[in-house]
Order: sequence, then C-alpha cells, then structure tokens
Amino acid sequence: MKNTFYLIGLVLLWFCPACQDMDIMPPNIVTDEAIYNEGGIEAYMAGLYSKLPMEDFNRTKGGNYDGFFSWNSGVWDQVSTGETGNRSNTGIYHVTDGYWKEGYQIIRNANHLIKNLPAYVDQMEKADEWIAEAKFIRAYTYFHLVKCYGGVPIIEEPQTLEGDESSLWVARSSHQECFDFILRDLDDAITSMPTKSVKGRANKYVAAAFKSRVALFAGSYARYGQTYNYVVNDVLLCGLPAESANGYFQQAWDAAKLVGEGEYELYQGNSDKAENFAEVFEKADVSKESIFIRQYDFLNYVHSFDAIYCPPRMTTTYGDRYNPTADWVELFDGLPIDPATGKLTPTDASGNYLVFDGADGLFRNAEPRLKGSILLPGHTYKGVELDIRRGIIKENIDPSTPIQKFVKDDYFSTSAYGGWFNANVVSTTENVNTQTPYVTSSGLKLNKIGMDGPKLSTNNTITGLHGRKWLSMSLSVAETKLHSSFQTWIDIRYAEVLLNRAEAALELAQNGVNTYQGVDMQTDAFEMMNMVRSRAGATLLSSPADLSTVEANIRGGGPGGFVQAPNRGLQLIRVERYKELAFEHKIYWDLIRWFTFDTQINSYRRRMINPFLFAKGATVNPAGNPDGQYIYDVRVSEKGNNSLTFQTKYYYQAIPGAELKVNPLLVQNNQH
Repeated sequence: MKNTFYLIGLVLLWFCPACQDMDIMPPNIVTDEAIYNEGGIEAYMAGLYSKLPMEDFNRTKGGNYDGFFSWNSGVWDQVSTGETGNRSNTGIYHVTDGYWKEGYQIIRNANHLIKNLPAYVDQMEKADEWIAEAKFIRAYTYFHLVKCYGGVPIIEEPQTLEGDESSLWVARSSHQECFDFILRDLDDAITSMPTKSVKGRANKYVAAAFKSRVALFAGSYARYGQTYNYVVNDVLLCGLPAESANGYFQQAWDAAKLVGEGEYELYQGNSDKAENFAEVFEKADVSKESIFIRQYDFLNYVHSFDAIYCPPRMTTTYGDRYNPTADWVELFDGLPIDPATGKLTPTDASGNYLVFDGADGLFRNAEPRLKGSILLPGHTYKGVELDIRRGIIKENIDPSTPIQKFVKDDYFSTSAYGGWFNANVVSTTENVNTQTPYVTSSGLKLNKIGMDGPKLSTNNTITGLHGRKWLSMSLSVAETKLHSSFQTWIDIRYAEVLLNRAEAALELAQNGVNTYQGVDMQTDAFEMMNMVRSRAGATLLSSPADLSTVEANIRGGGPGGFVQAPNRGLQLIRVERYKELAFEHKIYWDLIRWFTFDTQINSYRRRMINPFLFAKGATVNPAGNPDGQYIYDVRVSEKGNNSLTFQTKYYYQAIPGAELKVNPLLVQNNQH
C-alpha cells in the first residue's frame, strides 16, 4: 500500500511540469510489486498521459520542453496560417521544436507495460485493457514524431545496454512503416479497450477517433507529398507511395464511422447557435462532443491562456495576442463578400463604404459560428463591454455622404491613410486610457480610438478583432492572471471526426472509389459536412453535386479562395476545417499534410478590419463607449504587415543534432 501511495504522489508531481523534470520514472527503478497491481498501474498510466505531446494551452514556440508544457504560450502556430495576428510576434512560426528524446522516454515506458503486463493477465482483470491503453499512448507519441520528421526509429521493446552503446542504435524506418505501425497499435487498442473511460483517458472510440486523424494524414502524404519524397538506401524516409492513398483514406473513413457508434455527438445545448458554439469549449467537461481531453486543476495543474490571450482590459497582465485576421473572417457566411474575389468588401459597387448601425453591425448577420468564435464589439464579456474603433469621422460628415475606400485592399499595399482621411478622420496614438477625446458641437466627448483597439502603438489588437474560443468567461478580470486558468483542452472532438470522414469520403469519391462499404462516398461527404454546418448555423450545401470536382479558386479568386485545394469540392471541406477547427492547433498540420503551405502562405500579409464611427448622431452608452453608425475598412494590417512565406524545408523538420551524434544510424532530412 505504501508503494501505491508513493506512485500516486509521483504522478501529482508529474502534473506540475513547470517545476519537475520531464523524465517519467522507468519501471526498473520501482519494484514490480509496486507497479504491477491496480493502483500502481493506474498511477503509472496517469503519469504517461500527463506527458503526452498534446498541443494544448501550453504549446508554444521553444520553451523548456521543446514547445510543450510552457506557461508562456505567447507564440502559437496560428500566426503562421492566416488564422491570427500577434503584436509581439509578427513573423512566421515554424513548429521546429526539436521534440525527440522526450517522446522516446514515453515510448520506452509504454513499451515496459506492453512487454511485462502479459505475464499478469491471469492476476489482474484489466491487464489486456492496460496493454491496449499503453499501445494507444505509444501510437499517440509516435504520431507526433512521424508528422514532424517522417520515418523515425521504431522501437517495440525496452532497450537494454548490451556491450557498447552501438547496441542501442536504431535506424529510421520508412515513413509508411511508421504509419502502419501506429495504425496497428490503434487497431489493437480499438479491439481490446472498453467503450467508456474516465475523462482524459482513452477508450475504444477515442482510439478510433485518433485513428481517423492518423490515417487521414497518411492518405494526404501519399496523395500530395510526392514532390518532397526523400529516399535513402531504397528506404522512403519522407513520403508514402502514391498508390497507398486510397487504402489510408478507407481506414480513416472506417475509423470515423466507428466513432459514430459511440455516445459522442455534436453539442447542441443552447438554442442560440453562436453561444452554442462557444459552449462547446466552455463546457468541454460535460459535452458529449468532447472525445479526448486534457483536464486542468486549480490546485495542481494550471495554465495561463487567459492572461496571455484576453484583451488587455480583461486580464491583469500580458493580454492581446489573439487577433483573428480578416482573411479568416471572410471564410464565413452572412458577411458582405465579393463573389469575384472572395474578399470581405463592405463597400457598394462604386467603391463607397456601406454604413452599418452599431459597433457590431458588420457581424450582425454573420454565421453564428463566427460570432461564437470571436469577441463581438459592443458585447460584454467578463464584465467589460468590448470597444473596437480605429477613429472617428468628423461631425461635419453625414453618414449618408459617399466615402470612397481609403486604401486599396490588394493583399500587398501597406500604405498609410491620407488625403480625404487626414482631413476628415480623427484618431490618435495616445494611450487608450488617457486619450484626448473628440468633442462634438453639443459637448459630447467621444474617445477617438477604441479601448480595445485597433491601435498602432503599444498594446491591443493589430487586426481589429479579438478571439473568444478557449477563453474562460467564468474568470473575473481580477482572477485573470498568470497561472490561474484551469479550463479543459479538447484534443479530439466529434466535429473533427465528422470532417475527417467527409474529407476521406470525398478523396475516395474523386479517386475511383465511388462506393465503399455500400455507401456512396460523395453523398456521405455531403451529409457529414451538413451535420457540422447545421450546428454552426452556416448555409447548408444543397446537394452532393456541390462537392463536384470543378477547378479551384486561387487566392482572391472567389469565396473561400484564401484556402487552396485541387478542386472546389475539396476546397469546401478545407474551408470548413479552417472555420470549425481554427485556434485548435489543427490548421498548421492540415497545411503540412495538404502540402499547400508554401503556396498559400507565400508573400502573405495579414489583413485587418478597421471600424470608424461617425461623430454625427453618435451617443455614449452606459458603459461609456461611443455608439452610432460605422463604416469598416478592410486592408493589410497597419502593424505586423510583413510579408510571410513558408519555406518548403519545414514540411519535414530537422532531426535534432544531438540525436544524430548519439545514434550514427540516423540520417538527417534532406533540406536541412
């Protein structure tokens, strides 16, 4: 009993990664008697889960643990994909974290259980389930290594030093062998795991959901990655054979379909579709949409996402690194989108600005999923009414006056405002809290710029928007500080599984497999898409023919044109992923597996939405914020507008130099 309590205490220490060493205690340091009993195994398994390479609130560039378990998550991969801007980090972020040793530590410890637990099958009722769970953990860890590096060494049993250190050297297996190894582990997990588990632990359907992700990646690498294949001594280290694509997409579809047999479903707990989408994340612990989660605890395991990513007025420190772009916003329905360019265009046919009532006027008819993903101007969150405004149009200008667009929105022009703007618009670079107001003829005082941005100097949004997804609305402003957030992260949810299934189905339908398992694949893709779109409040696809293979739009070439794809059908699915899975560390890896990163993010500049208030007719509401009629100028961001290009060498990361030294059998990837 004493040993069991010792292990449980050890697990609690593992759950504080900012303070503890990353090593997981290997079984050979603790006696078999202490581990191979129910309490010991449960504690040991919890330690393994706590160190999974899950891209969650604590995922960032660099950090103490190669990008994982870092409280300061001020840089995330969404700044590279067109999802967000960040005033402190305006460049492109490549996920080159050097994660290797830590992964093989987890694999080593999982291997100990997989090797030794069979001897206890007759003594412990759940031994087979634990073996399957250890295989899930091994598969999960290997998948992160494989999506980073391509083929890596496959180690199925705990290594022991026999003779000199060369006995520990293992060469890289092919990329395909690694994917197949992961998928076999997941098949074993699906076969032997129970249908239910405690929150944060895997079960049959968690393994199936994860398999749908893994197999989708494998199919995409096979179909789209041939340009970057890398062969050494007849081993395809990076890339999969093109002819294997359909087989992997079939595995992805099968796995996603299996998840549908479980108790998971899209969250539909609120009749207000915008609030409903926000609640998917705010109620992650109780939602049936959550499939695989990582829980935090106020006393033992916290994060700092709210302090770092809330608007400055909603946090006691940091803040303002969560600025969704106009490029992402214009993917949504219900906005004034130019059908020829796909761009958000709040102007009329003559190029004059449209006038909207209220601070949130531009978004009033937008797709509810968008309104549940961002903080809306004029709405109150955490007791603070969001106030976003770039400037005020002087009182002598009537809102009915035709006003030509200030700056050309061509993805490239970074010019400052001038001409008519300088003569008729007032703004300031003063601190928002001490700004000199604009005074109307009636003596009404109006802040020239919004308390929450956009702003050219110091803090606040550089895109005219603040994100909402993941923020905790239950924390007061005073409680929003470093190391004080404990909301749950959702690693896999049912909406992703449905989109995995839709994508796999359409890939099959477009590549010679019209019917699979007695199901019409294009129709299945259509139905899965509409399930997600219906919950989101988006416009439903009218028929499976909407997913037909017509030529895709180039960037700026039509609705959804920011997102590249081989044809319009696949583009619709990829746009859906951009909307549904934004800010969840998913889009970066989608662009990797689609091999569109280098063409989509090529001389790319983030774009913003600048609101301007007419002083004429304006009022000040009880919150102290000006309100009235607005125009919105969409343009390249005024700050953080540097040109970004994804370099192809980052499709496969460099194997850490230290690992090449200790294992001479390793071969470096070819662009490094």
